[in-house]
Amino acid sequence: MLKRKAAAAALLALLILMTGCMPDMVRFSPERRQAEPAPVKITMWNVETLDRRQTILQESIRTFNETHKQMQIVPFFYETEAYKNKLRVAMVSGNMPDLFQYWSGESFKRMVDSHAVADVTDLLEQSRDLKRQYIPEALQSVTYDGRIYGFPHTIQRVVVWYNKAMFAEHGLQPPQSWADLIRIIQVLSQKGITSVSVAGKDRWPLLHWFAYINHRLGGEPAFKKTVSRAGDFSDPAFLEAGLKFRELVKNKAFIPGFLGMDVIMAEKAFLAGEAAMYIQGDWVAGKLMEDEKQKNNIGYFGFPEMPGVAGEMEYYGGYAVGWAMSAGSKQREASFEALQFLLDKKERVKYAQASGANAPFLDMPLTRPAAGSAIYDYMEHVAGDRSGFFGFYDQEIEPRRAQLLLDAVVTLASEEELSREEIEAIMAQIR
Repeated sequence: MLKRKAAAAALLALLILMTGCMPDMVRFSPERRQAEPAPVKITMWNVETLDRRQTILQESIRTFNETHKQMQIVPFFYETEAYKNKLRVAMVSGNMPDLFQYWSGESFKRMVDSHAVADVTDLLEQSRDLKRQYIPEALQSVTYDGRIYGFPHTIQRVVVWYNKAMFAEHGLQPPQSWADLIRIIQVLSQKGITSVSVAGKDRWPLLHWFAYINHRLGGEPAFKKTVSRAGDFSDPAFLEAGLKFRELVKNKAFIPGFLGMDVIMAEKAFLAGEAAMYIQGDWVAGKLMEDEKQKNNIGYFGFPEMPGVAGEMEYYGGYAVGWAMSAGSKQREASFEALQFLLDKKERVKYAQASGANAPFLDMPLTRPAAGSAIYDYMEHVAGDRSGFFGFYDQEIEPRRAQLLLDAVVTLASEEELSREEIEAIMAQIR
């Protein structure tokens, strides 16, 4: 009995000794340990592009999340029109994400005026390197009353892309004037070839045509008056633009079934050789110029001039797109750190060289691939082009009139017959 008690006492002493030598993590139960803080979540909304732009952005976000365990970007991507609607609803309900993609113009200004967008002036002052790398005009596009409200991330230019082989086969050259363009359309039509692929279902690609025509006709002053409500779309300038636009319809320029085609369908039709031309922003440069079947066969030209009209030869687009921060975000510091990473030149160079859409920075260290690159050649070409920009019409005016304008352009494109008076009435309804 005494032996048993002695053995038990020895065992107890041994256990106490071992427990005293064990580290705290073993001695204390999991409940007593302090849990590691959960990472800060940064919600980010973007337009769904389903191309290299989205792929590169997702890769950048993944890299950020892997290297910043204390904070994580949670991205969401939405179809363009669905995104615009979701953003409007979120602004009204107060359920904005921390970061979101914007288009500069009246729509964005209204968000600023509604106090839905954070003033980031002081944050940029804290990061002078980021501020100094911007082209000054880029930040001016998101500056209101001397305060900055956005981070532009891309310069956009809408150009006309064309099938080189189709043009060469029929002895055609890129047009210098509107008359040249109409002649090309007529020549192709006589050969049974469709001239233009366009996404009528999405509406805004048709607006590219109308906006360029109006601008080349010298209608920009009238549009600026319309933006400020010192004028409206009943101005004679828009009637003239409508009449010129109708020349495309009369010459059957648009691909059959275009009213039911979205952007993806229109691009596929162009790349399949079903149309000779396609007007779109250079955000599709990577997709078009590196297409496996059409590689080295896709060229581009600026929208032609109108003879006898002292119009501007600017590009449609500009510093039109970027990221902004919600005024209600509780993660401003973390969100800004995420933006600094995504706007780092290393990340923007990857984006530019993959997509063809350059960043609005003073210096972008792009490098020519050893095998050559049509995308690089394009970016080098536009980098040396000092032409200015004019903004996207459906973003420059407020959403309600923008929808009316988009509908009006679809009507202009879809009706077989329209008189001058009917065109005038269509434009006058945009109020």
